[in-house]
Amino acid sequence: MNSFLVWLSSLVIRLIGATLRMELEDRGGIINRPDHAPVIVAFWHNRVALMAYFFTRYCRGREALTFISRSRDGQFITNVAARFGIRAVRGSSSRHGMSAMLAAVRAASDVHLDIYITPDGPRGPRYEIQPGLVRLAQLTHRPIVPVTYQLSRKRQLNSWDRFFVPLPFATCHLVTGEPIFVPENASEAELEAITARIAKALGGD
Repeated sequence: MNSFLVWLSSLVIRLIGATLRMELEDRGGIINRPDHAPVIVAFWHNRVALMAYFFTRYCRGREALTFISRSRDGQFITNVAARFGIRAVRGSSSRHGMSAMLAAVRAASDVHLDIYITPDGPRGPRYEIQPGLVRLAQLTHRPIVPVTYQLSRKRQLNSWDRFFVPLPFATCHLVTGEPIFVPENASEAELEAITARIAKALGGD
């Protein structure tokens, strides 16, 4: 039953994605550019639903690694992500975060691989960036590319993140932000300013 639900979920994502009227704004220079420098892609937790579809559609020639929590729901999401060719390290800010971080740092030696992360996940607060994102950027020496999208038609779940459920035939405005670098020796004040800049680029509802 679980394998069927994984297959069905991935199929629904692909079908809805195929109906979207896409508007692209690629300030980050990562869409349809397989030779771009390796990056960390950051996006809010409530936009997870379409990110795997966007990866397969606009990031051909790249590989992807993402953080997924070690929960029952996390295993399901891991299996769905795998159907889109996305690898996972299991861990979050609340559980096994250090081992997941180290695995991501080791994987970052592959210049064809991008790291995808939801900086307000897995439990929130919504639209609040946890420190792991900027720390990962420091450790890997990769820029952060904020990615967000807005939908003309959607439903939002009554969950902590107000999860976006895209509706077929919606217009989707997909934006990749300019790369944001995090100096290895940045001061606390600089890190706060960088974090605020990332949050502003990611926007909200």
